[in-house]
Amino acid sequence: MNWRRQQQQHDSNLCSSASYGSYHDDDGGFLPRRTTAAVPVVVLAPTQGEQTPGQCAGGTAKHYDHCGDGGVKQKKKNNNNKKRKHRISFLFLCLFVLLPASISWTLIVVYFRKVLVLSRTTRSGIIIPQEQQGLSWGPLLMFPTGGSSSDGTGEIQQRSNQHSEDEEEHLASLDPAPHEDDYHKLLLDVVSIVILTHDKQDALAKLLSSVISQKGITFEIIIVDSGCKPKTERVVQDAFDMMIAHNNSTTAAASSFVVAREYVKLCDNPGYGVSNNEGVKKSSNETKWILFLNDDIVLKDEYFTYHMIHLGNNHEEAAAVGCVLTSAKGDKLIEAGSIVWNDGSAAGFGRGRKDLDAPEFSYPKPVDYVSGACLMVDKGVFLDYGGFDHEHFPNYYEDTDLQMHIQHDLGKEVWLQPLSIAHHEEHGSFGEKESLDLMTKSRKIFFEKWKKPLQNYHLPIPYHLPRKEQDTAFQRAGDLRGRKSDKASILYIDGRLPNKDMGSGFGRAFDNLSVLASLGYRITAVSLEPVTDKWCNVKCLNDIRQLGIEVVTSGLREFYVAKDRPELYNIVIVSRPGTFLFSYKKLQRLFSKSPFAMIYDSEALTYRRDEMLIRLVKEDRIMFPGRQFLDNHNTIFSKRQEITMLSMADYVLTVSTTETELVKQHVANSSNAETIGHIMDLTSITKKQFSQRSGILFIGSFHDSMYYNGDAIWYFLHEIYPLVLRAQQEAAKAAAVATLDDHPQPPMRLTIAGRKIPMRLIRFVISNATLANHVTFLESPKSIDSLMENARVFIAPHQYGSGIQYKVSNKQEENGAP
Repeated sequence: MNWRRQQQQHDSNLCSSASYGSYHDDDGGFLPRRTTAAVPVVVLAPTQGEQTPGQCAGGTAKHYDHCGDGGVKQKKKNNNNKKRKHRISFLFLCLFVLLPASISWTLIVVYFRKVLVLSRTTRSGIIIPQEQQGLSWGPLLMFPTGGSSSDGTGEIQQRSNQHSEDEEEHLASLDPAPHEDDYHKLLLDVVSIVILTHDKQDALAKLLSSVISQKGITFEIIIVDSGCKPKTERVVQDAFDMMIAHNNSTTAAASSFVVAREYVKLCDNPGYGVSNNEGVKKSSNETKWILFLNDDIVLKDEYFTYHMIHLGNNHEEAAAVGCVLTSAKGDKLIEAGSIVWNDGSAAGFGRGRKDLDAPEFSYPKPVDYVSGACLMVDKGVFLDYGGFDHEHFPNYYEDTDLQMHIQHDLGKEVWLQPLSIAHHEEHGSFGEKESLDLMTKSRKIFFEKWKKPLQNYHLPIPYHLPRKEQDTAFQRAGDLRGRKSDKASILYIDGRLPNKDMGSGFGRAFDNLSVLASLGYRITAVSLEPVTDKWCNVKCLNDIRQLGIEVVTSGLREFYVAKDRPELYNIVIVSRPGTFLFSYKKLQRLFSKSPFAMIYDSEALTYRRDEMLIRLVKEDRIMFPGRQFLDNHNTIFSKRQEITMLSMADYVLTVSTTETELVKQHVANSSNAETIGHIMDLTSITKKQFSQRSGILFIGSFHDSMYYNGDAIWYFLHEIYPLVLRAQQEAAKAAAVATLDDHPQPPMRLTIAGRKIPMRLIRFVISNATLANHVTFLESPKSIDSLMENARVFIAPHQYGSGIQYKVSNKQEENGAP
């Protein structure tokens, strides 16, 4: 890592983090990643005042530093001309959506001949503005074909879809229900649930009740009875009657459906392997998954089976899935997956722990094996192996043997699903002493059969090591990705968890982690501060965790990584300058114990945005409300700090090639600077044609601040929108005279949607009679799908900014525009 040899010379630049006053999150988007609109995109960007690397003193790095302090000086008499060009640009845009296509295109092509800059797609998923080739920025327009349509009218509104605090607390306590599309897809998949029971009627009745209450699945149930007691048969018949009633109920179509019921008697008690193999023979040909359940467990919630199937279907490499097992009271862990050591012995990961929600137990991961008390297996894999090997393993290890075959013979994986929890009456089949004796006998057979892969791929028992080293060994053994020689263990640190619905670059962060997880890396994600429901609720946490990522919710302050997890991580990724400053000392301590590679993801070069704001205020005399957050001294100091951080990393990531080139100019020997842009989701392109849409839409996260997003829409409201309304009124009058139409087209409405819209912006609109009747505010809408479906023009803020906005990239990709 570069900072070891550079630590002394850089500490002085980084120690004054309190004066890092100009750091702000870059707003890269808002709300769900499933962005939908095929609408024009207008980037609110300077056309003449903005100076880019190519324009600034020849574009060299040493001169570009001076550019940030003001660029090429402009005379005061040009200020009004610049503002006029801003307004005219947007006026032409709005005329385009109002006038016939032929007239609009003629006007626009003539006017924007020199200032129109179209974006270029250099490779899949990354949008690179042409400004990096030395051109000044102009309005970024995309024009789907289509005619005009009417806009509605109405008074200004401020709506809120937020719940009360009590409602939010209640909702946060619930596991997220499946998405509707996934829900109906799983209803088409049939799972065979095989339950082995032996003379435990009360326990069986509890299990069957929890199975019947399952939602989101279609299943058949096969009960194999190795005790054949009349009481058991009555319990089974009662359960079958309940299933019939359930299928006939009005709620069955919206929950689950039982397609078949089988009751198999094996009165000679042939054992776990033989009994379950017989149960599988009774399953239908349509089933993909077999879920084996012991009669001494109870499924904790109604989406238990749904979550297991969902994980199995979404991980191509998964041939088996298991659940988290707790004690019968649910107060202690029995296992969150299990470890097989290289001598054939086994250990339940987390056994005896009471902190069931600890980070290491709360995310899906590939493991050595999961208990046969709750084991879902790919039916084809199971049948090809001949089922459980009951000849070698009549009791115990037959489930482990199957899972060793899955991993070491087939190259597939066994995954843990922590959203599926079952309460287990452990050793209920034989009693604890007899169970231990049977385990010891089967373990010797198991070791001889799998001796070579055990010694080559499994870790030695760590109990002889000091306690901290034991903990690290368990962490590495508990997630198979942590011990693969060709895969790194990654610690990811950001200011906040990557909530893909929040914008500010966190959508890109979520996508980046998703790609790393899909490539098989073990990842721990931690934010600076403890996670709160307001930023990342239960659904948000599970979205991240279900990627296979461990999430530390206590925050970096309480995550003693150097003490608790030494030598676990090979790579540390730090995102954003504020995060780097805060975590610097803690990472130094970790590095002293276990060296790692350092990747700094700048997300966006923050100082560029602040320099642009200062230049617009000083030169163009645009009195943005957000200017109060900055002063020139702090911006220059922040730039020095940010460049220092760049020089200390082994690798630097940026969101655009422009900023990659700037990094290479600022930092010596910075060949390890790479561009990672945005991943586009094209699964939700809207169906409405351009002619069916109406109105203007602005979306952004404000966080009660006028900085950046607030400034952008303020400028539009102050300088552009009144001209739009005036031009439309004049066009309507001319059309009415020409056609004698008594019903002119209503004014084009503007909708402003966002989180924590500042009251200063709302008051500005309310106090302006020209604007008040044509602007709607939507506070924290749950979804923007309908907004994007109906908007004709989408406005994105970029009057001063850095990087590439996530929402701009999404809109461009979905339109297919150049």
